[in-house]
Amino acid sequence: MTETPEQAGASADEAAAGMPSAPSAKSGLVRFAIGSAAIAFILSLTFRPFSNVSAFLLHRQDRWLLLVAAVLVLLACIRPAQRIALPAVQRGTWLAAALMLLVAASAGHFLLLSGYDLSRDEQMATFDAAVFGAGHLVAPLPAFWRDHADVLNTLFMYPAQPRGAWISSYLPLNAGLRALFGLIGAPWLVGPLMAALGAVALFGCVRRLWPDDREAGFVALVLYAGSAQVLFAGMTSYAMPGHLALNLCWLWLFLRRDTLSDLAALVVGFVATGLHQPLMHPMFVGPFILVLLAQRHWPRAALYIAGYAVIGAFWLWWPTFISSLVQVSAQAPRPEGTDYGTRLMGILRDRDPMGMPNMVANGLRFIAWQHLLLVPLLLAGARRYRTDPMIAALAGGMVLTLLVMAILLPYQGHGFGYRYLHGLIGNGVLLAVYGWKTLGSETGQWRTLLLRTTVAGVLVILPLQGVMAHQFYAASAQVSARLATIDADYVVLGRKDVATAVDLVHNPPDLGTRPVRLLRDELNDGAIAAICAGHPSIALIGNATLAPLGDYYGFGEPVADRLNGDVAPRLARAGCRVSRVG
Repeated sequence: MTETPEQAGASADEAAAGMPSAPSAKSGLVRFAIGSAAIAFILSLTFRPFSNVSAFLLHRQDRWLLLVAAVLVLLACIRPAQRIALPAVQRGTWLAAALMLLVAASAGHFLLLSGYDLSRDEQMATFDAAVFGAGHLVAPLPAFWRDHADVLNTLFMYPAQPRGAWISSYLPLNAGLRALFGLIGAPWLVGPLMAALGAVALFGCVRRLWPDDREAGFVALVLYAGSAQVLFAGMTSYAMPGHLALNLCWLWLFLRRDTLSDLAALVVGFVATGLHQPLMHPMFVGPFILVLLAQRHWPRAALYIAGYAVIGAFWLWWPTFISSLVQVSAQAPRPEGTDYGTRLMGILRDRDPMGMPNMVANGLRFIAWQHLLLVPLLLAGARRYRTDPMIAALAGGMVLTLLVMAILLPYQGHGFGYRYLHGLIGNGVLLAVYGWKTLGSETGQWRTLLLRTTVAGVLVILPLQGVMAHQFYAASAQVSARLATIDADYVVLGRKDVATAVDLVHNPPDLGTRPVRLLRDELNDGAIAAICAGHPSIALIGNATLAPLGDYYGFGEPVADRLNGDVAPRLARAGCRVSRVG
């Protein structure tokens, strides 16, 4: 394909207007790629892999991805660029790309991620979906477990003293969507569908912002579909694909600028706010409302402010309501951490001392799991925030989210890319298109560069990321599958047995499967007496069974055998029939 006269003329006009010249922008891209890899390796010298999951992923995955990315960018820039034109993309092309994402994420859920919920966030989405699918808001606990529920692992669940039921402390609508698709036996389909819906909504936004620009759609499509974070997160049970899709749907409606669309956007906002955590969607929306105020669009601003006041009030009330259902008695005093106010105070009181290295690692992980050109073009577009209120709003949401999460929760733990920016990847893509339009005389060369880096991403980086994702999930999935085959009433694991062992202690809401998984750290004398009163069989999980996790993480020797030696006599004396499994 050759560059059209119109495109060549546009590039010349941009150059005459003082846009960046070719060497400056391309050299900036090279410096960015090399600098990101260098920072990753420098950080890894002090942020040791055993510090936390973020540090481990920096060592095992991200620094190598960034190194490969730097090499590919160098190779893409060294060869002479051709003057080509990018194809125009129509609605059918976007629908085909959305379908491709749907199929790839669906297949990847099973083939790469072993159909397994690795993190506690994913497990809680599945847990809550099972509760909602059974027609309940909370799952009642048998009286036997009410005083000893912590031994079942109640991490990220509503606290209760005493406990009559259990449910996660996340807002319900991600799990609600999974429960809805569970009616057809496919709760796993929610993530892939959200990845696909995000692509469709992004197309709608691009058409609204650049109705006559033939390149904008192609650039946006390549950057969105080329994001490994979009693809791999779509394979999971995380709420983040829903945040991305619904944020883009909201923006598509917002850009229509009519009352009916604004009302529809508020409906989308209600769902988006209630997906997972109440802060995520409002941090995306806030800058757009500020733009309405700055432009004196008083009726629209008033509608959105009033709408989000109602939405916020409802979802801030929700935890208080659900916590009353979790308690044995609705009149029982609620413990700290039930509502968002006490949660916030607890977070601010117990600040993470590793906040800065965690945030740097988050930023590097975000870069490592995007299209090679997304972040450089995003930054080029964001620099023009003074020239266009839309750029200011798109960039403002990303900056606000980074600042707030750096204060409240700098540690993200598991996930692909940086999860807390996932809902704003659409912002990043649109900013990158704005950045694309600032390239001036270099635009023709960057068309070639876009195609080269896309091919390199698909042929080199994406397979590497697929292997990394599979290894990350397969070790836990293998151990979990082994636990499920053990012939015992209970199996026991501890937090310190091996890295991430605590995430293996998960049970269905009705505790209807055997063996029930117990957390050894919570086996106090009262819990042991209650559990062993009926002389059940109980298996203590040892080093050999946990070896796949030990081999994958590669630091620290499994200590399950030693720790089991401490608890085995106590269980036996209380009446349990104790066995040891590898």
